[in-house]
Amino acid sequence: MSRVRTPMAHETKEIGWDDVKLQDPDERAKFRDQELQKARARRRKVVADLQRQGLIDSQGRRVKKEMPPDMQPNSACTLSG
Repeated sequence: MSRVRTPMAHETKEIGWDDVKLQDPDERAKFRDQELQKARARRRKVVADLQRQGLIDSQGRRVKKEMPPDMQPNSACTLSG
């Protein structure tokens, strides 16, 4: 019994590092696009988290520029090590 590969199944299945055929330009392009799409989603999530925390504004600029008290030069806080 042979497996039939349909375009729909191929387009909807995520290609993993173990499965990608880097020698195939079409598959390499689909894999790159898939990874870029996942990276963009991660970036949107991080930006939304930073905005929700009040650390950056809608333009991506830092809202707070002062360092927290424990990171100031004269802080008594030390790192154990």
